[in-house]
Amino acid sequence: STSSMARLALRIALLAAVVVACAALDRPSGAPKQSPGKYLKQFLKPSKAEDAIDAGFVTIPGKAAWALKTTSYFGLWYFFNIFYNVANKKALNALNLPWLQSLVCVAVGIPYILATWQFGIREAPRLSKQQMKELLPIVSLHAAGNVGGNVAFGSGALGFAHVLKSMEPAFTAVFSGLLTGKWQHPFVYATLIPVMGGVAYASASELNFNMLQFVAAMVSNVGFSLRAVIGKQIMSSDAWDRKVTKLDGPNTFGVLQIGSTLVTIPFVLAIEGWKALIPSMHPNWKNAIGKLDHAGAMITPGYLWNNLVMSGMAFQLYYEAAFLALDAVSPITHSIGNNIKRIVIVITSVIIFGQKMSTKGMIGSGIALGGVFIYSLVTDYFSKKAKGASK
Repeated sequence: STSSMARLALRIALLAAVVVACAALDRPSGAPKQSPGKYLKQFLKPSKAEDAIDAGFVTIPGKAAWALKTTSYFGLWYFFNIFYNVANKKALNALNLPWLQSLVCVAVGIPYILATWQFGIREAPRLSKQQMKELLPIVSLHAAGNVGGNVAFGSGALGFAHVLKSMEPAFTAVFSGLLTGKWQHPFVYATLIPVMGGVAYASASELNFNMLQFVAAMVSNVGFSLRAVIGKQIMSSDAWDRKVTKLDGPNTFGVLQIGSTLVTIPFVLAIEGWKALIPSMHPNWKNAIGKLDHAGAMITPGYLWNNLVMSGMAFQLYYEAAFLALDAVSPITHSIGNNIKRIVIVITSVIIFGQKMSTKGMIGSGIALGGVFIYSLVTDYFSKKAKGASK
């Protein structure tokens, strides 16, 4: 129910607070002071430190002001991510239209994206025709990663799909070396062994393992990792100066969402038919009406519309919150938060959908997720060491 989801989200916010509090220990408190009004006005503008808040009768230290803002970012990130995964899974279970669901994920947030540009919340991107052409492969990879993820989420246990998708850093590390010729320290690649071994062990012992889910998750990993590597290559040139293109994190994501919508529509038409673009006319919609979902709730047109729209909007907003969190903390803290998020989703899928994992599956999943955590730490360590040596 909505109330139970809200209670779960509040618990997740507290968990996020622990992550952020650990990272906040070395944050400067900031000598200057700011008014509560200024603090609230800039609440959605992340920073690595905050001035103290002078409320007249009490002064809130800068560390506490920063921690409150950043904890809110992490809380929103987790909150919307839970809602996305639950609503997405409900829609996939009811309709079994993964291409439509993939289109929903990229298309529903477009009015929000356009509104942020139209009303000056963010500066609209400025791209030439040549730059738009250069973005096409990145857009296509974003669409492929999204479709692969939805096929994986819909064809098996949600929690196990996230365990499979935890291998994305391994793909990114390998593709980065192959495409750029710049390989990381051998210890970085050594940390990928428990990730791959844990996933292999969990896959071998997963009670409901199916090859479609495995292949789809790997397609998603390949798509998103290549998107990151190729995107960085293309957008690192002087022609892609952020001051000119206005392509910060949220704007880049917005452009990818719009482009992926255009790329995905033809595939929806080809694979699931034109009626999928008007879901209430599709046979799967009519077949779903009147049935019971995993919790015994009656599936109605309102049920289906709510989960379709909510999953698409939550997808957009959880990425927005993730970018806010990234701008407020170090990359390693953000990576730790992302790793905890996957663990939370695995637990959430067991609680809400009753999709239990075997003991061996849980052990393998734990090894894989722990490997991702170690990978983040080791990567950060050698990255800082390389920067220090280059000075």
